[in-house]
Amino acid sequence: MSKFIVFALVIATVCLILVNAAPTQILDAQTAINKIIAAYNRYPGRSIVHPWEVATLIDPNTFVVHY
Repeated sequence: MSKFIVFALVIATVCLILVNAAPTQILDAQTAINKIIAAYNRYPGRSIVHPWEVATLIDPNTFVVHY
């Protein structure tokens, strides 16, 4: 039983160290969006544009699966 407690304490210690090592920079929404767009624009070439899909509603009471 003591091995499990020691293991849990080690995991908790590692988690606390990682949380404290994380950057404490909190971004507002616009800055976060701008950073995502800037990271996306680093990749050269065209983007793949997929056609729009029409959403359909499935009624679970009448839905039948044909195998």
